[in-house]
Amino acid sequence: MSYRYNVSCSETTSKTWTPTAIDCYKLGCMCSRCNLYKIYFSKGNVRCRMKETVIELVRKFGAPEGVEENE
Repeated sequence: MSYRYNVSCSETTSKTWTPTAIDCYKLGCMCSRCNLYKIYFSKGNVRCRMKETVIELVRKFGAPEGVEENE
């Protein structure tokens, strides 16, 4: 049986840019280029939700300071 949490991304998003979120932003949210994805999510049933978090952070706060996309 599959369960889904009834919590929107905005309720679980951190209130600031974290180093992990900045790294994801720099990679253009491409999981195939992410070491954390390869270690924790590529072989399991759980999926990474960092892309959703990054999108929400950009929507709320704009791009992280001093970081250019795809650096």
